[in-house]
Amino acid sequence: MKPHATSPAPSRAPESDGTVSNGASPRSVERPDIAAHCLGTYDTGRPGPVFVFVGGMHGNEPAGVFALQDLLAELELEQLPLRGRLIAFAGNLEALRRGTRYLDADLNRLWSRADLALPHDVGPAAHERVTRDALLEEIEREIEGVTEPVIFLDLHSTSASGSPFSIIGDTLQNRRIAFAFPVPVILGLEENVDGALLGYFGERGHVAVGFEGGQHDDEHTRANQLAAAWITLVVAGGLVQSETPQARRSFERLRDAGRGLPGVVEMRYRHHVTVRESFEMRPGFTNFDRVEAGEVLASDRGSEIRAAEPGLVLLPLYQGQGEDGFFLGREVRRFWLRVSSVLRALRVGALLPYLPGVHRVEDEASELEVDHRVARVWVVEVFHLLGFRRRQESGRRLRFSRRVEGLRD
Repeated sequence: MKPHATSPAPSRAPESDGTVSNGASPRSVERPDIAAHCLGTYDTGRPGPVFVFVGGMHGNEPAGVFALQDLLAELELEQLPLRGRLIAFAGNLEALRRGTRYLDADLNRLWSRADLALPHDVGPAAHERVTRDALLEEIEREIEGVTEPVIFLDLHSTSASGSPFSIIGDTLQNRRIAFAFPVPVILGLEENVDGALLGYFGERGHVAVGFEGGQHDDEHTRANQLAAAWITLVVAGGLVQSETPQARRSFERLRDAGRGLPGVVEMRYRHHVTVRESFEMRPGFTNFDRVEAGEVLASDRGSEIRAAEPGLVLLPLYQGQGEDGFFLGREVRRFWLRVSSVLRALRVGALLPYLPGVHRVEDEASELEVDHRVARVWVVEVFHLLGFRRRQESGRRLRFSRRVEGLRD
């Protein structure tokens, strides 16, 4: 029951990938000194879910690793009666040691089916592919043959300041966990970022929730991530809230952090960065800042990037590496979320292929193609209600896809 791979005390060293604080100078951050992906396990022998918690997928985001070490230590100290089993992992070990986001390529963009099929030890992403395969092998070993639910929690931090928030693929089982966090929930972002860890395990039908705890080097980020871990253990049935004092404190912490912000935001726009050196975010933006249509947000290749519509800024890029310049979102009313839940429970989505202009994509049960010359009214809104949040456009056709609820391979 004891954690089996504890970390030595961290050393302090300057951040090396150009992380800045909304345009300010880089600051020193702690770096974990760890030798293996598995940080430890906690297992009391009671039946229940398998919790797979991951931190440090990016090397300039060490707070998640420290939060998981804190969690393992507290569970062991208090001998809490966990139902199920917890395994905690660290992601990009060498990048964590160096304090850089990645070495060759973003580890959290290498989990697509296409990339997993590539040779792992060649090409410009060789280091991260080898790292991914080693991490995946360890995770697979822990969940192989498991019949209980598997709950993934992926802990991250951001280069901009602002409230913590969660990110999910829009399934009802993911909503159950993420909506318990009293901070904003982002819909549509995970489905539209290719190759993320959450997408890979979400497509396999597991519960998969991402949590952004705050700015990389903010003193509160580690505690926010630890709070998210405690809440996940309680909401998923691993611990009883009345028997877990840490749970009450965790709800209070995140409630304070998210006060005054929208409960749910859907992603409307992603600005993809092709050449990092050519992109510059205007200084001063924080997560959930409101912007107006036409407001200048950044410059890319010498041209101003303006907001196409009013909305909320998410994940503005203030670090030396990364391919997502910023996202824009808008608030979603709780009424529509309740409507969405009812429609999905009634399996209304099964009727979509019978509508004019809508066709099922061959061999892809969760993908539909829409001829928008035929289906022209409220198409995107209806598909979003039913969980089809990934969208690709090709000429007169739109292809929608969604995560499948509860599918287990």
